Amino acid sequence: MRLSNDVVHARPLNPGFVDLLDLYGVSDHGGGPTRAVLDQGLHWMKSDLVVPRMEFGTAQSYFTEVEKTIAPGSPTYDYQAMAHGGGALPAPPPGKISIPVWNDEIYFEHHRGTYTTQADHKRNMRESEEWLLNAEKYSSIAWLDGLSYPGDALTESWKKALFNQFHDLGAGSGIGIIYKDAQRDYDQVRWQTQEASSRALNDIQAPIDTHAAGAVPILVFNTLSWQRSGLAEITVEMPSASDGISILDANNHVLPSQILSSDRGTTSYHMLVDVKDVPSVGYKVLHAVPGRKPFASDLKVNALTLENSFLRVTVDPSTGCITSLYDKKHNFESLAAGACGNQLQTFHDHSWVETAWNIDPGTFDHVTPITEVDSVKLVEQNPLRAVIRVARHWQNSKFQQDITLSENSDQVDVVNDIDWHETYVLLKAAFPLAASSKMATYEIPYGTIERPTTRDNDWDAAKFEVAAIRWADLGDQQHGFSLINEAKYGYDCKDSVLRLTLLRSPTDPDPNADRGPQHFSYALFPHPGDWRTAMTVRHGYAYNYKLKAIQVDAHAGTMPLEYSYFSVKGDDSVILTAVKKAEDTNALVLRFYEWAGKDGQVSLTFPKGATSATATNLMEKPEGQPLQLVDSDSVTVPVDHYSINTVEVAYPHDH
Repeated sequence: MRLSNDVVHARPLNPGFVDLLDLYGVSDHGGGPTRAVLDQGLHWMKSDLVVPRMEFGTAQSYFTEVEKTIAPGSPTYDYQAMAHGGGALPAPPPGKISIPVWNDEIYFEHHRGTYTTQADHKRNMRESEEWLLNAEKYSSIAWLDGLSYPGDALTESWKKALFNQFHDLGAGSGIGIIYKDAQRDYDQVRWQTQEASSRALNDIQAPIDTHAAGAVPILVFNTLSWQRSGLAEITVEMPSASDGISILDANNHVLPSQILSSDRGTTSYHMLVDVKDVPSVGYKVLHAVPGRKPFASDLKVNALTLENSFLRVTVDPSTGCITSLYDKKHNFESLAAGACGNQLQTFHDHSWVETAWNIDPGTFDHVTPITEVDSVKLVEQNPLRAVIRVARHWQNSKFQQDITLSENSDQVDVVNDIDWHETYVLLKAAFPLAASSKMATYEIPYGTIERPTTRDNDWDAAKFEVAAIRWADLGDQQHGFSLINEAKYGYDCKDSVLRLTLLRSPTDPDPNADRGPQHFSYALFPHPGDWRTAMTVRHGYAYNYKLKAIQVDAHAGTMPLEYSYFSVKGDDSVILTAVKKAEDTNALVLRFYEWAGKDGQVSLTFPKGATSATATNLMEKPEGQPLQLVDSDSVTVPVDHYSINTVEVAYPHDH
């Protein structure tokens, strides 16, 4: 009866349609058919029954047959077309069927809570990918220098990381015990990747002439494929006690820094340093010297207003709201007039079924903002950064938010420490913006997608909570605002209000999901133009992939104090995401993608000594003829818009 009804329902939707593919089996976990299922199928295939003709087959054979009958000129649909009256398909010629091309995401109008539930697991998912990709890059460079590549250990770690992104694990909809098991897996991934990275970085620093930098050299490594500046944490042990220390570059210029803590017994200092212009997938050597030396800073503080050359941010002492986020370079107030920026908003979040999975339609119709504050005060002010701390309590939970502006920074960081003890409550951070449009942009794997900010029809209204990776952006092409995260996946945007989902508190199947201490950060990045011209993609990567700084020994060597191993030149919208040893050959695999929708070509540079370079597919199988190698360290590669590309660079066997 079900299959008969499915056929009746499908035929008017797809004119000319004759055959229906039915996926059978047990449960939603990929289970195969049981004997009972097969017996049932054989029963309904009997010729004396008045039912649609049935036969066993494979999905591929079905699709192969359907492809032969698709009518020419089938329309292309997306959500916007459907929302504005699309959907009716033209009658096909005899023997053909009308099937539209769907050029959009396949948004699941259910299980929206899975973007957020089990916050610790979501952080582990994000960070394990970063640990692994960084370890692969370090290990690839060291392999070229003769160090064995830890392929087996990295493969095992990838298996653990990916297994724990599967089904109810990644969704946060599992019973509590599986997340304890998952944490043990992630602890092993962290240990294995740290071991591989430390081993490789020790090999990388060995041939560098670190003595030329000074008596206490510091290696700073950038794993991203463009030159960048930013904050790096470093622990430095000095040869003797001193009244503080300073960090200098190779030209003895003092870098902005701040001592976070120190131990006079070990003469060690834990520091935050603003490092300038670290090369693409490369390093820069700094050095520490005794004593605190002054450095230029553009940071100013006036009561609860923080300001540098880029931004001015003001916090209201009575509400804790960010009342102004002013882009000084382009004379634009990013927040809407009278807005409470960074408002913590709560929602009653009790789904009628499967509370870990679902956020029901209508949940966001009734908001309860957290308006009371315990304190709003300036807790840190130095030439490197200034911090306003907003403390609150609400019901059974406590909230501490550090609103932070650093010198020479074009974004504001919000560092959150929350002791969460709610039930059936969802928490968001909201930003009413001055610049908006009918579409907001969200980062998805290897690209972006636009989704509506309106709720004018059922199609738009269904997307009241959506998934993204590192950021979402709203603007009007002249000005915009990117909300960047390092451990969250749920967003929503309605009209001119962009929100990040921070926490949930379901009870089914884990009655204690997310209760307890929570630590996470997000960044506010106002910008001119749209997200493309503002390089929001790069900001998102930089916020997640921190600069790596380690103290090394002072020794002689042949490598310079600054060096880039890999780079992408010719197109700023192409990012090198992965460098790893090939699975089956003596080669390095370079994977990169284009994110702005532009066709073009790029020059890939890599360490000298390569013998060939070939474009491959994702399975590392060659595609086309070898690329023309220039000086054994670069190739030029055509890049299509939004494409994911792979190039395999071969090296002699003795590598």
